[in-house]
Amino acid sequence: MDIKNKFRSASFRKALAVVLMGTVCITAAVSVGSLSKKVTVTDGNETVDVSTINPDTSAVLAKTGIELRENDKVVRIDDGKDGVNLTILRSIDLEASDDVKEASFNESSVSDSLLSAGMTLSESENVSLAAALESAGSETEIKLARFEITVDVRGEEIKKYVPAGTVESALAFLEIEMGVNDTVDTDLTKNVEEGMKITITNVEYKTVTDVETVDYNTVYKDSDSLDKGETSYETYGVEGERTIVTKEKYVNGVLDSKEVISDKITKEAVDAVVLQGTKEKQTYSASYTYPGSGHLTPTNGVYYGPSGKETWYDMDMYWVVDLMRKLGYSEAEYPYWIRSDGCKMLGDYVMVAADLSIRPRGSLVPTSLGTGIVCDTGGFIYIDAYQLDIATNWLSWI
Repeated sequence: MDIKNKFRSASFRKALAVVLMGTVCITAAVSVGSLSKKVTVTDGNETVDVSTINPDTSAVLAKTGIELRENDKVVRIDDGKDGVNLTILRSIDLEASDDVKEASFNESSVSDSLLSAGMTLSESENVSLAAALESAGSETEIKLARFEITVDVRGEEIKKYVPAGTVESALAFLEIEMGVNDTVDTDLTKNVEEGMKITITNVEYKTVTDVETVDYNTVYKDSDSLDKGETSYETYGVEGERTIVTKEKYVNGVLDSKEVISDKITKEAVDAVVLQGTKEKQTYSASYTYPGSGHLTPTNGVYYGPSGKETWYDMDMYWVVDLMRKLGYSEAEYPYWIRSDGCKMLGDYVMVAADLSIRPRGSLVPTSLGTGIVCDTGGFIYIDAYQLDIATNWLSWI
């Protein structure tokens, strides 16, 4: 009797790695004109494949010629379509005494058969199958229900067989983990059905902030302090800023839609104000009355005027005029021009060269040809520091 109890404990508490969703028998209705079913029969280390239009277990076993002994059991797995797996659990007789024999079963063959068919069993079915085998009578057929379902996991489809049960238990069986942003289109408490499709979608929202520049306007105002044609900035323009906040929706990592939730001017633009001159431009007369009776002339190349010795030179004054402009002598107030007698003028003044250490640029000095303005210098200052060299165009006169 101790041998009997020890055998039962070892036999039925052994982990079977198999789940039984009850002893519900799933009978597939097969019409006369339907395709035959493929049946795989596993008997220990031997496997037999047969095709039959009559998938009844007894008919299949009769077709294969496999016989069941007393206390043998059959585990049947229907995949819900056209496939059936039959696993024969052969009894093992143990003799405890002369008149008592006990039977046990090699349940591991069930797991081997399932694995060969690409199936696995859930943890909860392990205990159920052990209990069913223990309580079932001899030559009992135990059927496991299987359903093929399709799960779209964030855009990637998985087609698998799962045990009967709820959608939630099917996802757990397939080891599909749900993220915090995942949604399921099917009630998790609903029972799975053959051909069911379950879609898991990842929906994530992001808030995006963009800053755009806002152009400033330019405003024009008349000014009588500027000559006609002249312009000047009273105020420089400054660009503003617009802040746009957008809510973006991503489905399975792909942008699906976006919505502007805020659009505000966060920095006002400053208008540019441009002054336009309205003053009539001053013109200069080419006529000139020489002071006194004597003055510097082209033929009389040296003359002693009111400020000392005077000479003349004729050269391009572009760079000299440019220098005076940089010093603040504007074109409006100090235009460059050539007087009728050939003197080169800056505004109302004759342009002269001098010793800049004595007479800096911009200094006004009297000359025999009128008031001069110091714009230039030259090597003559090393001979006579008080000499003036007057700019003219007299080379063409000689």
